Amino acid sequence: MRTSVGNHMSLIYANETPLKDRESLLERKSRDFYGVLVASTRRQEERQRFESQHRKDGLVAKSRLMGADERGIGCGGDELGYDSAAKPKMHLKGRKIREGVHIILVPSAFQTLITIYNVKEFLEDGIYIPTDVKVKQMKRPKPECATVQKKFSTDRNRVRTAYEVRDKPSALKADDWDRVVAVFVLGKEWQFKDWPFKDRVEIFNKIIGFFMRFEDDSVESAKIVKQWNVKIISISKNKRHKDRAAALEMWDRLEEFMRSRSHT
Repeated sequence: MRTSVGNHMSLIYANETPLKDRESLLERKSRDFYGVLVASTRRQEERQRFESQHRKDGLVAKSRLMGADERGIGCGGDELGYDSAAKPKMHLKGRKIREGVHIILVPSAFQTLITIYNVKEFLEDGIYIPTDVKVKQMKRPKPECATVQKKFSTDRNRVRTAYEVRDKPSALKADDWDRVVAVFVLGKEWQFKDWPFKDRVEIFNKIIGFFMRFEDDSVESAKIVKQWNVKIISISKNKRHKDRAAALEMWDRLEEFMRSRSHT
């Protein structure tokens, strides 16, 4: 009996294909991993170029901005010690963009969802808090500006770029306008009064626009905005767990816009 079993096992071993270790599998001639490596390397290099371009803005300027917030002074480049005359300038699709912290504009009107009061919680933490609630929570005067950065990301090594948020376009200097990259629109024509652009077409070609609305708002509320070249971001009135996805969509759109401009 044992002899029969032994002969049977020998027959099995004789017909088996021995398994290979990881190194031998990678060395197989029938598999070409070079193409995969090249594609991966290209994606990594593209991301590094984009992050390197904003590293100074996101890391160095971040500490300066935080210090400005704590001291209660403005977030402008001049207050932070930027020397506009000494800084090189980049060309983003025909517009000179001053090197420094990029600016996001929000409406000063309370009837819009995103204001200077609640923009930080929404963009950094992915949580929408109504403006009236934030005003009641605040123990200090209305801030002249806020500092925000994208904190949530699947890439832990990603460079965090800091942005200034302001709600007084009339207070911007010529060099400040060169740093404006995004605006949350109110949906009213008068929001753009005295802006240094020819018309809305020029504005939204050089600055990405966002319109925040509740999901169940009437179509009429976004009727005018739909005629503009802006991105509509919808959030729920009650389901706060959905806010994060909306904030992430805004960041993705902004980063895509910035990359498209840096390649032109």
